Parts: sequence; C-alpha cells; structure tokens
Amino acid sequence: MIVVPLVIVGGLELGLRLCGYGYPASFFLKTKIGGKDYDVSNDRFGYRFFPPALARTPLSLRMAAQKSPHTYRIFLFGESAAMGDPDPSFGAWRYLQVLLRERFPGTGFEVVCVAMTAINSHAILPIARECARRDGDLWIIYMGNNEMVGPFGAGTVFGSRAPGINQIRTELAVKSTKIGQLLDSLMQRLGGRSSTPKMWSGLNMFKDHQLRYDDPGRLRAYANFKKNLNDILRAGQDVGVPIILSTVGSNFKDCAPFGSLHSAGLNEAQQTEWDGLYREGIALESATDYPNALKKYEQAAAIDPQYAELHFRAGRCQLALTNSELALRDFKLARDDDTLAFRADSRINQIIEDAAEAKTGQGVYFLDALEALAQSSPAKIPGNELFYEHVHLNFDGNYLLGRAFAEPVAKLLPKSILAQGKSGWASAELCDRRLAVSSWDRFRVWQENYSRVSQPPFTEQLNDVPRAKFYLAKLKELNSQMTEETREQSRATYEEGLALTPDDYFLRENFAQFLDQTGDWAEAVKQEQHVSELLPQTPMAYYKTGALLIRQGKTSDAADYFSRALAIRSDYEPALNDLGLILANQHKTAEAAGFFNRVVEINSGYVETYLNWGFMEQCEGKMNQAMAHYHTAADLHPNGPAAHFYQAVTLAVEHHRDESISYFRNAIWMNPKFWQARYLLGGELAAEGKIEEAQAQFSEVVRIRPDFARAHLNDGVALAKLGKLDEALKEFQITLQLNPTNIVAQQNLEAVRMNIHALKMHGQ
Repeated sequence: MIVVPLVIVGGLELGLRLCGYGYPASFFLKTKIGGKDYDVSNDRFGYRFFPPALARTPLSLRMAAQKSPHTYRIFLFGESAAMGDPDPSFGAWRYLQVLLRERFPGTGFEVVCVAMTAINSHAILPIARECARRDGDLWIIYMGNNEMVGPFGAGTVFGSRAPGINQIRTELAVKSTKIGQLLDSLMQRLGGRSSTPKMWSGLNMFKDHQLRYDDPGRLRAYANFKKNLNDILRAGQDVGVPIILSTVGSNFKDCAPFGSLHSAGLNEAQQTEWDGLYREGIALESATDYPNALKKYEQAAAIDPQYAELHFRAGRCQLALTNSELALRDFKLARDDDTLAFRADSRINQIIEDAAEAKTGQGVYFLDALEALAQSSPAKIPGNELFYEHVHLNFDGNYLLGRAFAEPVAKLLPKSILAQGKSGWASAELCDRRLAVSSWDRFRVWQENYSRVSQPPFTEQLNDVPRAKFYLAKLKELNSQMTEETREQSRATYEEGLALTPDDYFLRENFAQFLDQTGDWAEAVKQEQHVSELLPQTPMAYYKTGALLIRQGKTSDAADYFSRALAIRSDYEPALNDLGLILANQHKTAEAAGFFNRVVEINSGYVETYLNWGFMEQCEGKMNQAMAHYHTAADLHPNGPAAHFYQAVTLAVEHHRDESISYFRNAIWMNPKFWQARYLLGGELAAEGKIEEAQAQFSEVVRIRPDFARAHLNDGVALAKLGKLDEALKEFQITLQLNPTNIVAQQNLEAVRMNIHALKMHGQ
C-alpha cells in the first residue's frame, strides 16, 4: 500500500526529468563561461510563485562558483525597490558597490543583488537558503513592500490569498517537483483562477483587492512575514554570515493613498456627517485656510479614523503650517490605512525592528533606512526628492540608500580590509561617474517612470496632477542637458568606466542603450555582443543585438541573433515576435502568422504580438481581422497605449480624423517607441495636409523599424512634398531595396530624379 504508490510516483518523476519536462525550481543554475564554473540566475525561478504569463525574472547575473581571493561577497535580498526598479543598474546595490570599492580599493567587492520585482518573503526565503551555500561574507535584507500583494499575500492576484504558512510551503515544495509542475500546468490549462490577469499590468492589477488595516487576511500576512523573516535570519546565522536587517523607506509627502475605505461599522448617519465635514475641509484646504481645514478633518477622523485620504490631506495642511512632526504622523497614517498596500507599513517595519532586536548579539544588525532617508529629506519627510513614486528610489535616493547600507557594512569588515581603507565615502558625483550616469540615462529612466505614473492607479491618486507637472519639468530639464558637448563627455565617461571594470555587463548594457539613443548603432551592437559573451546563458543580450541590427537594416543578421536567443530559450516571446515581424515586412504573411500564433500559444497576454499581427493584416487590407487583434490588445491592457491605439484606428476607419489623431498621440505619449501608432498617425496627418508633421512621424518609424518598406515609401513621399528631393530619393531607393517590386516607389523614384535633373538644368 505504501511502496507501490511511491514507486509509481517516483517513476513518473524520474520519467518527467529524463524527458526534460518542466523548469528548474532553484534560483541559481550552474554553468561554464569561458571554461570556468559560474552560478547564474534562473530566469524561470518565478514560475513557482506566479502564473507563467505573469512570472517575474531575476536580474541576469553571473557569480564565480569558487570565490576568488581578496573578494568580499555581499548578498542583497528584497523586492523591486532593493533591485533598483525601473533600472537596476542604478540601484542602491550598485552605488554600495562603488562606495566600497572606492573607499577600500585593495578588495574586490562583489555585491550580488538577488532581489526581484513583485516577490515577497515567501520567495526570498528559498533564495536565502541557496545563498547560504554560496560563500557570502555579508547579507543585507531590505524587504517588505510586497507582503500584501505579492505571492500568497492578502491582496494578491497571483493565487491563494494569505493561507497558512504550512499550506504555502507545502504548495511550493510540490511545485519544486516535475509532477507538481505538471499538475500546476494542467490546472492552468483548465482555466485556473478566472480573476487572474492574462498579462502584467503593474499595480492596476490589484485595484479590486482593497484591504482595510484590520482585515483578517492582512493580519495573517503579517504573521507569515514574521515567520519567513525569522527563517531567513536563521538561514544566515546557521552559516555564520553577519546580517544587516533594514526597515523599508517609502514616499510620504508626495504619494497619496492608492485606495481608501471607510470603517466597516460606519452607519448611514455617521457616513453622512463624515462626508459633510470632509467636503468642508477640502473647501477650506483649497482656500489655503489650513487651520480650519484641519479642524474639519479632525472632526471627521473622530467619526471614522480609517479613511486614508483624510490623513493625507491633514498631513498636507500640517506641512503647509510647518508642523513637520504632525505632518509626518498624518502621512504615516495615510500610508498605513492605504487599502492598496503597495508600501511597507508601520507594522511591517515594526516586525523588522523587533526581529533585529531579538537577534541582538547574534550576528544580526539593525539599520533604520527609513529614518536615514528621512534625515536627508526636507522637513525630514521623504518625497519626490528621493522617490519616483511610492517606493522606488531615484538616482539621489539610491545613492543615499547605498550610503546608509555602506555605514554598517564598513563596521563589519575585517581589520585587514579596514587597514587599506580611505577616510571618507565617495560623493554622489563620483559614484555617478563610475556608473557612467549620463543625461540620456536619466532622461530614459525618468521617461519610463512617467509612462508608468501616467496609468492607473497612479492617475487616480490625489496628487496625480502635481506629480505630472513635476515629471514634465524634470524631463524638460534633462532634455535641455542632452547637447553635443555632453554627449561626447558622456561617451568618454562610459569608456573610462569600462576601462576600470571591463566585465561590468550592466555598464556595457547601458552604454549600448546610450549609443542606440545617440545613433551609433554599429558600436551599440558591439557592446551588446560583449554582454552576450559575458552572459551567454541569457537570451536577452542576443535579442537586443538583433533589435539593434534591425536599426541598421541588417534584417538577415538580426534574424540570426533572434534565432540564437531562441536556441537558449525556445519560448522567448520577444524574439519570436520580432522574427514574425521580419517575415511580415517581407510579405511572408503565412509564415509571420505562424510565429505570432506561437507567441499567443505560449503567452496569450503578450500585447505586442496582437498589435504586430493586426498591423500586418491592416497593411494587407484585412481590416476586420486587424481590428479583432487590436481589440484583443486593448482588452488585455484597457488603460494602456494599446487601448488608445485601438480607439484611434476605430475613429480613423469612421473618418473622425481629429479624434483619431488625438488618440494616436496619446498612445505615442504613453509609449514613444510605438511605431505602429506613429505610422498610422503619419497617414492621418498627411491626409490633413500636415505634411511636415507627418514626415516627422514617418522618419521616426524608419528609425525604429528600418526594415519596414512602407514607412520608407511614405517618408519619401512626404520629403518630396516638402521639397527635400535628395532625401526623398534615398528613401525611395531603400524602399526598392526592401521591396524590389514596389511600383509606387519606382514611379516616385523616377519622378524625383526628373525633378532633380530639371533643377540642375536650371542652375538651382
């Protein structure tokens, strides 16, 4: 009764493993690079915690399996804020590494960031257990933002909500087996949870899962966090690694609550009285009568103290009256009562502090990073000066957090390292130089964040308008700094940085992006090729090399690099998608549709594929099929650029040109690289007689997708109408190179040649 089932289960597990079914469950994988043994990150680690279409991936990293002499290895644990989202290459861990290397130049400091977007303590615990076997000298833990919305959180969309800790660990253990993965896959195919999103759409996925401060599920999630944290600490203590345990910072001053709910027991009469007082308070606040506004807010709080936005408004009034301590108190209450709990609240930070205190003298050291960030903020209340939005730190904030980490690290270093140290820490300016931070990098990252905060739930926050103005001013300032002179200076800084750390793949990747932005695509390709040599286990560098080759019009070479990416990971959607697009631009529509369909089978939530597929069909005149694909893309991301694009195309079909142009512009504003929207916008502008604006859009399409013959053709036509005949001639020639049978391009080419000849005959 026992042996036979065990033999059957064991045989099935062995068979699945021999067949190569499933995915490795560990965070690290072993590989050889240049003949040496390395531990690299497993890009499918997240599959145990998320549905495959929503799974987040670790940073691409490599770490010598055998730590070299004179190397001090630090592991940093946490979520997206610890990682440095949206660009980890400028995260606090990168600043920490520079700070340590500059102050203690005789030691090779290796800061290994094992943080990931969207995970929480349930995923961090197994990562910590693996790191305990990898010769770390020090751990830093900066986690807590995702306990409610991450896997198994009380407000998650990824699966079970706040079950007991034993149930969670049993489920994760089962998923670490091939049989468990097979069962999970079957359940996903049978429908899984109907409420699970089909695609990643950021914080907006959680809007229907608000939690009051005293929600029972929230209380269970705190208990689970406490248990996981203690086990993480024990994993480090068991191998004698000193641990710095930190509180987690967040934006108080410039981040209104994402959600507010009244107390569950509020009756109708109380609700009516509360509403009246709240409206009166808002009117007084708008009139800058802050003392009386506060009185109304206090009266409302006496009836219902749980409404988060009430506390945020009170905090703003207190700050306007320079009552900083009271303002901070109210801002903290606003964060704690936020019913969309995307920030580590007071109870999370208290659990962290209590855990550190309980381990005093046992190799665990407490760091109050929240307080350190506050001390560097105006009125000692963190805001936009340090954060992009709610928890993700900007360049200045990441430097300060890196400094906060560096102080206790220095106290724990061996005397042999301290003896070779300098007296002070490197400045932010020097750290930026070592990381080669340029105006282009800053603009790129701020622009990416602007796209993020231009969508719900950010647009539904009380402070959305002032934040948008702040971002626009910041982007304008950075744009003015991107001159020819600073471009050369930035390039020299990158080259200087790579001379010091030639194996820094983050630096090379950023250099490639800088070169792409400044138009040196050939050198950008070389840098991406270097990255692929340093990280041969990841498909991303090969894919990005292919994308850069597309920019140069080297379509066949690009296809080769996309194929290399797929050789590493056959289900890598971006490479499949772009291979399909290459075929579409070559008018091989059936083959292109095959690639698009394959992506949809792998990940039905991959929006870009539906846009590309629809665009191909629209170009082929199959409007009904095109609109169906556009509609799918819009449904997947109803508040994103795809929805605006779908609306724009619908209006264009109905000949509502002014409105369609507006929607196309919205889509491009949300995603400046949305070339399909630019192409169709160019057509609408040309039809309106706005040739110069149309040509600007076609020119940008040509820059993004130089293999798209129709864009070159339309660009040429627009240039000819603007009298720029030599440039138009070049575009028609490229069109015919891409599509030799294009009669329209041939006719325009001959006409332009005749006009140029006529002008020369008349001496013009």
